[in-house]
Amino acid sequence: MKQHAITPSRAGQICRIACPLEDEDPQEVFIIAEDPSPFSDEDDIYIVSLKDLQRNISTPQLASQVAVQKKDLTVIAEDIAAYVDSWNQRS
Repeated sequence: MKQHAITPSRAGQICRIACPLEDEDPQEVFIIAEDPSPFSDEDDIYIVSLKDLQRNISTPQLASQVAVQKKDLTVIAEDIAAYVDSWNQRS
């Protein structure tokens, strides 16, 4: 079954970069850090790596934000709870 790419539509969604660069981990997961709805698909929006957020759990504002074109992101879960729940689902 072919999976359709879902473009981010709200802050807090969990996503991956659709076509990561050669030096980027294709499995790295990000959270949408701002409301992407007012931006076009070609505009940059800010995301935060969940790994970086975990490393800075006591001071989340220190987790670096990265700007990525909205169209280059694919939503894999609607929020962190749905993402964690997906770990327990069987294919």
